[in-house]
Amino acid sequence: MKFIKKISYLLLIIILLGSQVVIPDFVLEAEAKTLGSLRQELEALKEKKKKNQEEQQATEEEIANANSQISKATEEKIELQNEIEELTAQIEQLNKDIKEKNEDIKEIISYYQLTASGQDAYLEYVFTATDFTDFIYRMAIAEQLSDYNEELITEYENLIIENETKKTELSNKIVKLDEKKRELQTKIEELQPILKDQMAGAVSIDEEIKSMEKNIKSYEDLGCKDDEDLDVCTAGKIVPDTELLRPVVSGYVSSNYAGRTYMLNGKWVTEFHHAVDFAAPHGSKIYASASGVVSHVDYRTSCGGNRVYINHIINGKKYTTCYYHMKNYVVKVGQAVTPDTVIGYVGGTSAEYWDRCSTGAHVHFGVAEGHWGNDFNTYSGYIAADLNPRKVVNIPPLGSSFRNRTRRY
Repeated sequence: MKFIKKISYLLLIIILLGSQVVIPDFVLEAEAKTLGSLRQELEALKEKKKKNQEEQQATEEEIANANSQISKATEEKIELQNEIEELTAQIEQLNKDIKEKNEDIKEIISYYQLTASGQDAYLEYVFTATDFTDFIYRMAIAEQLSDYNEELITEYENLIIENETKKTELSNKIVKLDEKKRELQTKIEELQPILKDQMAGAVSIDEEIKSMEKNIKSYEDLGCKDDEDLDVCTAGKIVPDTELLRPVVSGYVSSNYAGRTYMLNGKWVTEFHHAVDFAAPHGSKIYASASGVVSHVDYRTSCGGNRVYINHIINGKKYTTCYYHMKNYVVKVGQAVTPDTVIGYVGGTSAEYWDRCSTGAHVHFGVAEGHWGNDFNTYSGYIAADLNPRKVVNIPPLGSSFRNRTRRY
């Protein structure tokens, strides 16, 4: 029991001491973004572009060097093959020469045999001194010719062995050259996707730079200062609103915010659709979904056509809405809009030939949390912050029609 009491006292002391400890209440605040910080981001993007260009150049040089080595290896292989052909021809000629020399030796042997048979006649009569000398001379010449031909045959055979050895060496070199070419080709195949990514990255960086420059210009036009919080600067420009409305007066919901598979330009496409599509007659008016300020526009892009982004403050929260596949837009960056402001007209048909990502007249309507130009500056940044428009906009079910912008479903 005493032990339990001691433990109890100890716990009580700890609790009393703990009650005297003050735990500071830290509040972490996000660093305010200013026009000056946007300029710094722009410079960082330009440095990133420079580095990308250097990396791209290095990769291109590696590929060019590999291709050059492949060309040299191919030329060397051709030279080796030609040399092998010459050696083969020499071997054929040497074999032919050996055959001829063998024939010569056979004739000499026949001569020996004939001479030997003639010695029997020598026993029957006596040669004169001249005949005997001539006989000895011809025998010596025949023997010399036979020895000479045998030496030539040995020499030819040695040459054949040398040529065959050289052919083997050259063939081995060709095998190594083929291996080298395959290695170089593999290297090129590995470098090509890297180069492709670098080139795609360069395009992405260029788009980011252009977008950032547009954003900086729009904030400059709004009178924002380099050290001024952009949210504070634009707060007086963006009229707060209470809801987001559908962007067209009438139409029907042709596609949801979801994964989908559809036919586009004769091919099946599977993708995630980051918006809700409202099908409407070509040329219909498109309205701003709520009060706000136009933060970004894109003219005749290959996917999305004419595109407009608008920053809003809805019930104290920041949102950006986007409107794609416009026949044309009639607003500019920095312009204040209301739900009654016409920002453009419905496109998406073959008349908008520059837009290759549409299957018919409609407006692609998306919503993201945060403001374009402050919280994000690119399409990828916008997509990272987007949400299902149905969470903040009253939208009829898929396939349903509507005849005004405000009716609840």
